[in-house]
Amino acid sequence: MNKKNIIIAGIIIVAFALICMLNLYTDSIDDEDDCLVISLCTGNMRSIESGVSVYCARYHMPLVLSDKTIPDQIMNWLPGYVKENNIKKIIIIGPIDASEIIKLESLGINIKQVNDNNIASILTKMARNNKDIKHDSVIFTASDPLAAHLGSYMNLPVFITANNSSYNSADHLADEYREYLKDYNIQSVVIVGSLPESLKDDIKRLNISIDEITGHDTLELSYNVNNKIKEMGYLNKSSSAYYGFYGEVASIIPIAYNKNAMVIEDSSNMAGASNYLKENNITDIYFSRNLKSDYILMEEEDYISDSIIKELQDNNFNIKTFTKQRTLDEATGLYDVRITSAQIMENINQNMQKYDKTPQKCDMPPLISMLNNNTTTWQDSNNITCNITQNNTTTYTMKWSTIHPYTFTKINDTYIHATTNTGYEYDWIYTGNNTYNCIYKLNNTQYHTTRWTQQDNKWIETQDNTTYTWYYNNETGWSCCDENNTIIYEIIKK
Repeated sequence: MNKKNIIIAGIIIVAFALICMLNLYTDSIDDEDDCLVISLCTGNMRSIESGVSVYCARYHMPLVLSDKTIPDQIMNWLPGYVKENNIKKIIIIGPIDASEIIKLESLGINIKQVNDNNIASILTKMARNNKDIKHDSVIFTASDPLAAHLGSYMNLPVFITANNSSYNSADHLADEYREYLKDYNIQSVVIVGSLPESLKDDIKRLNISIDEITGHDTLELSYNVNNKIKEMGYLNKSSSAYYGFYGEVASIIPIAYNKNAMVIEDSSNMAGASNYLKENNITDIYFSRNLKSDYILMEEEDYISDSIIKELQDNNFNIKTFTKQRTLDEATGLYDVRITSAQIMENINQNMQKYDKTPQKCDMPPLISMLNNNTTTWQDSNNITCNITQNNTTTYTMKWSTIHPYTFTKINDTYIHATTNTGYEYDWIYTGNNTYNCIYKLNNTQYHTTRWTQQDNKWIETQDNTTYTWYYNNETGWSCCDENNTIIYEIIKK
């Protein structure tokens, strides 16, 4: 090929790339069937998801939250979900990595992206270019997803004032928001939660009145937002509530809206909502976070507190979890919520079955036994893979595909130490009578303990007042069962 042809070929490639880029971008989310939305929710896009979820709620679109790099747990799930639900289009909100766009395009569907310099520019672009949203007012919030709950019913855009990759508000109104207020001659706005006085002064200088909805904690703020929606004539016949914990609330706003359900945000993880829920004739509670005993190896104590469960059970509420029954830790549990939020609630556990294999005796509990197994690659029932590497005669690395690696060290015949190398440690100590205690520590301070006891061809895991039965099969691996001997979690050989 001569120099001229090389130049022509280069121009064609560049032109094709530009056409593809131009075809990729869009300005908003519009009412379309068979569409999935993926919103960034970390880094400098933290909290943008609360502004995005309003559109997903209004248009009955599933919303999945992601990093710039889509976590493996979500990426492994997407192809099956796209095929089963006949998804024809995915809209990405925010600056996702180009490599992730290529992966999504390999699904053979239409991929679009709404992107710009910052949260304010993206959210105002979406509002300006949406044909259905009202433009006579807006809702401002630092980062609280309850604003999206209100915005869904008011059909108003939600503008996020958080900056610096945090949940905290900027001190002043972003230029993009200021221009939007002027261009649409907006006379009044709603604020959900607390904003700096300096930012509110910026709004008042534009001769705009402010209606503030606040609360001394997120529970009270939840009540006040739900009450505001009830005053508008909605939620009065609702019998269900979605109970969330800030980070995952935005992804369940579309479901709560479509099911005419209340939203309770309890970021302090405290009890106290039962009276309000009873007064409003709520009977069914859907939790968007796991119970403590659901985690195989818990790190941060991100779970529904026992006091909340007890309070609601004592008041005869029907309690359901929005998560899978078991998962590795709170990080994978959060991914489970993001996946489940895109699925039909009633179908989450439809494939559960009884354990019907012949178990073999294994002299070590599941995670420890995996170190001594000839199998080095495993996969759990949430499609998370695990690779085990033996570093020397006493040390192993256990790397799960969606979380950081664990280092296991055999100290002696009765003591195995595991660490995440981030301050979290697990001491597996043999105490006799076929029993191991696993002591959880953070910075050398104990915060949790589980007990593992061998009984014939099974292991009994005890977490507080909850027990699980684990069976081992030489061909398949480990199965975890509930009190009815139903399989609720597995770690399978690959």
